[in-house]
Amino acid sequence: MDALRPDRVRLGGLAARAGLVGMAAGITLFAAGSLILYEAGGALGAAGGLAATFAVALAAGVWAGAPGARGDVAPTGRWVFAGLSLALGGLFAIAWTVAGGERFGAPSRAAALLFMVGLPVYAAGFLLPALVAWEREGANEAGEEADSLGLAGTAAVAVLVGLAVGAALAGLVLLPRVLPGPLLMVMGAILTSPLLFPNRAVPTTTERVLHETETPYNVLRVTETVFAEGRQPELKLYQDDEIESGELSRSGAPSFAYIAAAERWLGDTGRPGMSYLCLGGGAYTLPRRVAEKDPTARVTVVERDPEVTRVAYRYFGLRPEHGIATVHGDARAVAAGLPRATWDRIFLDVYDGTEMTPLHLVSEEAMRELGALLAPGGLFLMNAIGVAAGPGSVRLWSTVRTVAEVFPRVVVYSHMGRDFPDRQNFLLAAALEDGPAFPSRAGMFDVWPRAEWPRLPGVAVFREREERTAPAREATPAG
Repeated sequence: MDALRPDRVRLGGLAARAGLVGMAAGITLFAAGSLILYEAGGALGAAGGLAATFAVALAAGVWAGAPGARGDVAPTGRWVFAGLSLALGGLFAIAWTVAGGERFGAPSRAAALLFMVGLPVYAAGFLLPALVAWEREGANEAGEEADSLGLAGTAAVAVLVGLAVGAALAGLVLLPRVLPGPLLMVMGAILTSPLLFPNRAVPTTTERVLHETETPYNVLRVTETVFAEGRQPELKLYQDDEIESGELSRSGAPSFAYIAAAERWLGDTGRPGMSYLCLGGGAYTLPRRVAEKDPTARVTVVERDPEVTRVAYRYFGLRPEHGIATVHGDARAVAAGLPRATWDRIFLDVYDGTEMTPLHLVSEEAMRELGALLAPGGLFLMNAIGVAAGPGSVRLWSTVRTVAEVFPRVVVYSHMGRDFPDRQNFLLAAALEDGPAFPSRAGMFDVWPRAEWPRLPGVAVFREREERTAPAREATPAG
């Protein structure tokens, strides 16, 4: 139950802020209406114009505010804009009252709609996306996966409730006692009150080392990160200070998005009783999860370092009853001795300490050898780290091109999107023969359509031996 508490607190904070925005909008609507509709000719038409202005201004504000909503900073500027807009509406209402604005007719009413309704409501709508983004960032800082739809839904409901409360307060309590202008100015000050509490508390974390040892291959370190507010601790496996694997300590769920995506993809494309070959063990999170979900699955892991396997048994929930077979050695050398046409799924996730798959595992020759291990209808899946476009992207797309040289069907799944400028995880799915369409998503990873792959100069097929070509014979001058 404790794990639910941060979400409830976060949704409550968002609801309070969004409800305050809605209440300000409701008071604005009724305060402006009490002036614009008072003794107005054609009251029904004026009411329609008031409602239309309100709806259009709110929708325009939300639409304009969404693209630039940042969650890494408090939306202080937008709060100030909303408060000042409401105060400006109050000043206009005072001037309207003193000057008898209704006697100036339609131009005066249009200005009243603009300054007393359009601008304040637009500012309120402009603020709302920033509130949702800020709370979503708060969830990320707490190490939780934010539900964007849930946060947006909470904000929408809170705004509607606040709108109703504000309308009731204005119509039944406030306006009979307070003039619209001063009421709007006071509400502008109240609307900016969250600025007195701008900082969201960021949960503190502590990380302690559970195990550290040096092996012939690298230095292994296992750490446990403990979070505040009841979130599960996270276990991490480091190899030479590079984080290789992570999972939640109580549930055993992967904390790496690509592992969760690979698990989802294997589940969407698989069936009970299949055979799996995992090249690269790490913390054994993925093969263990496969074995737990399907006790009839036959899972084999190839891991270079025996100490990694011992660490997985001791700290990461691997048990003999999972029935996972492990072969220790270089993945390419071990794969060369495995029986052909045996494996329904092959997952390649091997790195050399620099976030790069060793070239001898992504060469065309290696891809052909791995393809030969697949049973009829078998599928190949690979984790690749690289840059989607721009400097540094040639290595990734050379890997993709090499896989496509051997496997006629190749699908690229991206995690952070094709416009993300830094390194990210990709999943490359491939098959030797036609079959059912690959899933359109792998967890949080989206398909990058093949027709939209970039065409980059310098992309090559990785081969272990290039054909030698005879040097061009120089021309002999005529004598």
